[in-house]
Amino acid sequence: MISKETYIQCSLQYHLFWIRIMKEHAIFIEATMPPPGKQYGEQANSFKQQYDQLYNSAIRLSNGVLPTSVLQSGQYYTQYTEEAERLAEEDTGISINRNLTVMSYDIEPCVLGFTASHGKEQEVFQLNQNLLTLTSAFVKFQSDLLNMRVSCQLFTMMFTADLLHILLEAKRYLEILNRLQSRESTLISEYKSFWTENMAGHAKVMRGEFDPTETQYINRANYFANLFDSLAKEEENPDTYPADRELLSETISISDFKSDSTEGIISCKIQTIMLALYTDHLLREANHFIYLMYDNS
Repeated sequence: MISKETYIQCSLQYHLFWIRIMKEHAIFIEATMPPPGKQYGEQANSFKQQYDQLYNSAIRLSNGVLPTSVLQSGQYYTQYTEEAERLAEEDTGISINRNLTVMSYDIEPCVLGFTASHGKEQEVFQLNQNLLTLTSAFVKFQSDLLNMRVSCQLFTMMFTADLLHILLEAKRYLEILNRLQSRESTLISEYKSFWTENMAGHAKVMRGEFDPTETQYINRANYFANLFDSLAKEEENPDTYPADRELLSETISISDFKSDSTEGIISCKIQTIMLALYTDHLLREANHFIYLMYDNS
């Protein structure tokens, strides 16, 4: 059983990362949905709006709660996020609340320690309950989309593998939310294998969405896809489990690749069908993995 201070800090630390990830999944679903799937695009937009409301609450509740090292870890926003959002809104016509990104810059860090009040604990508890309800519904929505895509009842410009990928991430967040509400001391299990497989999945999608003329970037993405596939395979056996130092080093390398790709898309130096917001999204996930490795070392 964790203390109320740990409960509040862990809740908000994860929410600032995961709520943004969930709302962007909704944006990507809507952006890649052709006209026959308009109703699903509209449902995705509704999820985005609901996550925005809860993200606003998470930002407000985070003031004076989290240390500077967490807030500046690159998992909540990067130097590209605000411009990537602006371009995504311009390119897709989907409304994106960029004020939330600006608000996240100004979250006041916890400097001299944090003491939880009963009122704060209750507010966070209710936020967690609201997120549990919303994310459960989002998991069901994504599961339905994936099943329709696999059975050829629905066409979307998202890869089937990407639909599965975002569904697994939503299920991961749901697992964290359930553990938070049960006040469990272990909030994440096997996070290295989960995120190692995710890094491989990211590279595979990127590999398929660079323009065919972008040979250098395709080859680089292919390198990371094979590398993290190999690392994930090694993690299945305790005798071949990769050293933490190796895993961290390679994750920093793919983070740099995603940063370079995002910058190239924003500056129109790379031809691709990916939004800069998509590669920035993947960058923040790599930074989250890096933070978890440092935090759990």
